Amino acid sequence: MRAPDAAPLLAVDHLSVDFGEGAPKALSGVSFELRRDEVLGIVGETGAGKSVLARSLLDLLPEGGRIVEGDIRLDGASVLGLNEAEQGKLRGARIALIGTNAKALLDPVATVGAQIARVLRAHRACGRREAWAAAVDLLAQVGIVNPERRAKAYPHELSGGMAQRVVIAMAMVANPDIVLADDATLGLDATIQVQVLDLLVKRCRELGAGVVLITHDLGIIAHYCDRVAIMKGGRIVELGEVGRFLQGPRDDYSRTLLDAARVRPTPMAGQGEGAAQGMAEATHAKPLLDVRRLEKFFPIAGSTEVVRAIDDVSFSVGRGETLALVGESGSGKTTVGQCLVRLLECDGGGITFDGVDITDMPAKEFRPLRRRLQMVFQEPYVALNPRWPVRALIAEPLRLDPGLNARGRERRVRQLLDLVHLPLSLADAYPHELTAGEQKRIGIARALATGPDFVVFDEPTTALDIRVRAQIIDLVRDLQAEIGMSALFITHDLNSVRSLAHNVAVMRHGKIVEFGETETIFAHPTQDYTRMLLSAELPIEQGLLQRDRAEARRLAGTA
Repeated sequence: MRAPDAAPLLAVDHLSVDFGEGAPKALSGVSFELRRDEVLGIVGETGAGKSVLARSLLDLLPEGGRIVEGDIRLDGASVLGLNEAEQGKLRGARIALIGTNAKALLDPVATVGAQIARVLRAHRACGRREAWAAAVDLLAQVGIVNPERRAKAYPHELSGGMAQRVVIAMAMVANPDIVLADDATLGLDATIQVQVLDLLVKRCRELGAGVVLITHDLGIIAHYCDRVAIMKGGRIVELGEVGRFLQGPRDDYSRTLLDAARVRPTPMAGQGEGAAQGMAEATHAKPLLDVRRLEKFFPIAGSTEVVRAIDDVSFSVGRGETLALVGESGSGKTTVGQCLVRLLECDGGGITFDGVDITDMPAKEFRPLRRRLQMVFQEPYVALNPRWPVRALIAEPLRLDPGLNARGRERRVRQLLDLVHLPLSLADAYPHELTAGEQKRIGIARALATGPDFVVFDEPTTALDIRVRAQIIDLVRDLQAEIGMSALFITHDLNSVRSLAHNVAVMRHGKIVEFGETETIFAHPTQDYTRMLLSAELPIEQGLLQRDRAEARRLAGTA
C-alpha cells in the first residue's frame, strides 16, 4: 500500500474550464491530489463537471472548451502547454481513459486483438507478432475465456461486459500510471459491473497505478474507493476519506446525496397493523393478474432453432402489490412485460387479468382493457414522439375516454403533471428539452393517464442520477399508496427492489428460478444464481460495515 506521506502522482490545482463567453464555467477552482495505489472516487449528478474534469487531464476537451486557470502536474511536472506530439505520448502511456459504452469506443472494423496491439505498438517498440501475443495474454488477464479466439472477434460479436473488459485491456496495455474510469460500468448488469470493477481495481493495485473512478453510484464508492470527492456545479464541495464520508458528510449537498442513495424500508414495513392485515387478506383473495406457464419463442435467422425467451413462466400479482422481476440482461424480463400488455403475443400459456382470460382476446375486445393495463418503457425518450410537446404526449391516451372533452383533457394533464411532481411550465416543452428524470416522469404520467389498475415499469431507475433515482422510487411508492395500483417492476437495480417490491421473482434463461417475499429472498436465497446476483449488490450500508471490520482487523494487528 502507498505511504501516507508519499508525493502525489497527480496534482490538480485550482483548475477552471469554460466554453466561451456567456456560458458558466464547467469547472471552477477544482483541486485534488492522487497518489500511487490509490482509488479516488469522484461523484456528482449530471452536469456536475465530472467528465469535463477527466477530459481536461488528457487535454481532450470538447470543441470550445479551454482551461482558463490552474495547473495539472504529473509527478511534479506541469502537463499544460505540451504540444500535440508530447500529449500523444502522455495519453495511454501514462494516463489512460476508460469511458462509458465500450462498444462505441471500439473500432467496428478491426478485431479487438488488433486494436489492443495497435495501442501497444504506439507506446512501445515491438513487432506485430509480439504485440499480438501481448494482446492475447492481456485478454486472458482480464478474464476473457478462450482469448486466442476472442482476439480475432469484432466488437459487435462481444457482449457488453466482454467489450468493457477489452477496453480495460486497451487501457492497461501500456502499464499507465493513472487510469481514469468515467462511468465505465454504466448500464452493465450488476454481476458484470462487479466483475469489471474488481478486475480494474485489482489490476491497478498490481501495477501501483492511481485510479480516478468517476461515477454517480455511491455504492461503488463505498466498496472500492479510498477517498471521495463530491462535485456540484463544476466545484468539489467535499473531499475526504470514504469511511468518514459515509459516517457523516460535512456538506449539506453531500448529505442529500448520501440519504438519497440509502436503501429505503420495503413497502410492507412500517405501514401499520391495518396495512399488514390488508396485505395478508389480499394474498388469499383472487390475484389481479395471474400468469400461467407463459411461453414466448423467437426464431433464429437461418436456422430451425428458436430462442426460448420465456419458458414456462408462472406468477401472480395481487391488488396493490408490486412484484419485482430481476435477472441479468437477456433473461427474458422485458419480454414478459411486453406479453402482459399484449405488445407481443405469447406462444403458449395463459394470462388472466381481473378474472378475464386475455391471452388470445381479439384486439377489438382487448382495446378497452388497455386503459387498465399500461407500461412505462425503459427508454422514455425513444417512446416519446419528439415532435409533440409534453401536453400533447400526456393527453394522447386520454382520447380513449369518450367522456372527456378538450377542457377535461387539459384539466387531467395538469393533474397528472402534479401527480408526478412536475411543474406546469413543462407542459409546452419537448422531449429533447427534458432531463432523463423528467422524461421518465412523463412516461409514468402517460401510463397513469387512463387510471390503470396494473402498470409494468421496465427499468425505471436505470442510469439515473442518485437523487432522481430516489425521487422515482418515492414517486412509485406514493402512487401505489394513493391510487392502490399493482405493478410489475422489471430491473437489475437490486437496491431499488428492496425499496419497492413486496415479492421478487428471479429470472434466468427465460425461467423463474426463485420466487418469494423480498426480505426473505434477500436474507435467505435458496438458489446459487440468486446468491450470485445478491453478491453483486453494492449497498452503502454493507460497504460501511466492511470498512469497519477491516479497520478493526488492522487495529487488532497493530496492537
